Amino acid sequence: MKYIKILNLLIGILFISQSVIAQSSDVPNDSTESRLNFKNAINFCPGGIAFGIFSANVEHLFGRHHGLVLRGDYEAIPRTYSDAGINASGKAVILNYRYHIGGGLNSFYAGAFARYRKYKGDGTLETGKFDFSIPECTVGLNAGKRWVWKSGFTMNFALGYGYFYDEQKVNNRSQAALDAIDVFRDNYDFLNGFLGELSIGYAF
Repeated sequence: MKYIKILNLLIGILFISQSVIAQSSDVPNDSTESRLNFKNAINFCPGGIAFGIFSANVEHLFGRHHGLVLRGDYEAIPRTYSDAGINASGKAVILNYRYHIGGGLNSFYAGAFARYRKYKGDGTLETGKFDFSIPECTVGLNAGKRWVWKSGFTMNFALGYGYFYDEQKVNNRSQAALDAIDVFRDNYDFLNGFLGELSIGYAF
């Protein structure tokens, strides 16, 4: 599936980026570094723009280990689906708890997330136009790693998956319209319980 290829691409970019940064970084691993005192981080995902996904998030660290992330996504789905020429877009809000294993933002973490996402679209058939929405709720687990440098530059990589439930609301319940929406649901690769992030940003 296409989203598996995207996942492999994200992982490849992560390892290449980390290798380059590790070779060029001269920041010492000193426990007194100012980066250990960072409590907030703002990130965005530049790679998602190629797929029509615009994503940004903010994390706040409570104490040394407990992080809370609020993230917003907008998906400008870049192609139409089925003979009905479906045009669709999606919006999502994600709340993510992270337990930073090493303490501080600059560490590995594991956690849980909840996502509410809603797709809206429309299409045209010989019988007329139709529009639909697909609200979706996902609850799952994720893990990742955040890197923070003394300058405040930060990079984050995370993968997660969860159980998701969705429903379908259509104003024209003709069989042709339902079939066209089924094509969209089957072919749009991001309509699932997967959650990923490869982002850059600023910690403070």
